[in-house]
Amino acid sequence: MKTLVEGGVLALIGAGALWGALQVPPAAPGEVGAGLFPTLIAAALIVIGGAMAITGLKGRGEAGASPAIRTLAEVGGLSFLSFAYWWAIGAVGYLLATAVAAPLALAAFDVRRPLVLGLAALLCPLAYHLVFFEALGVFPPYGAYFDLLDLLQGS
Repeated sequence: MKTLVEGGVLALIGAGALWGALQVPPAAPGEVGAGLFPTLIAAALIVIGGAMAITGLKGRGEAGASPAIRTLAEVGGLSFLSFAYWWAIGAVGYLLATAVAAPLALAAFDVRRPLVLGLAALLCPLAYHLVFFEALGVFPPYGAYFDLLDLLQGS
């Protein structure tokens, strides 16, 4: 049952993400658009979620799985974190929101070592900033109330 529920929810999240990714304006001819990676990731979520759901329907889920209520609570918590992260990006900018959300997401997957969580708070925003905003030239979302990038750039 757990695999069926998780797979179905993952496929639904992937469908929502695909819809959102398709809203990204297309790139100029000959360029890679900002929507390429989100579209590919959303499609992968749909495929993986569908495969998990089919496995759950066939009854080949893991033995002794926790009840569906616990699974729904875990998925609900991650969904809440996702929406809070999306809101925080608009409020306080990408860097600060990612520095808070990255260790929380890892903690949701039972990563508990303080050093790892601290490194995630520092390295995830840095790595994503370098890949997307510097290397790919994607425009970073700035915060409406505060943005750490303004302080770092001296604006």
